[in-house]
Amino acid sequence: MIQTRDKLDRKWSWVLDHGAADDGVAGSGVEDDIAGSPLSFARATFDAYLNHLIVVAPGAVDYYLFEDECDTEWRILVWDVPSTDYSRDNSVPPPGDPVRRGYARAMAVERVEPQAVCTWPGHVVRRRLHDMWRAAQKDSETVSGEDG
Repeated sequence: MIQTRDKLDRKWSWVLDHGAADDGVAGSGVEDDIAGSPLSFARATFDAYLNHLIVVAPGAVDYYLFEDECDTEWRILVWDVPSTDYSRDNSVPPPGDPVRRGYARAMAVERVEPQAVCTWPGHVVRRRLHDMWRAAQKDSETVSGEDG
């Protein structure tokens, strides 16, 4: 699950609108038999979320790039459900079921420790977001150049 906090309010807040453009991993926070470690899953999920923001929320991208005076920090928490034994004590839908994505919040509420926590300071996120934004602009220019 993705969380943010800024210098004014030092508490972490859940990012609730995760919508994944490709129904992939963005924002799910639950690892289901993917290649790599929970840390690599966290990094890939965060990159997918930032790319998703560029596509669906240009206003949010503008805010984080140019107006974020509170220097928002970001973090992602990842739970590997089988290794937590959470599914042994609770009914958890099988891997691939979209309902399973919501179990990260349930595990957080029940204080189940995540297998990975990645935190990025605001300046790092801005740099990554800016690089992704520029790449998306170049891709857009290339596509529109091919059409004309």
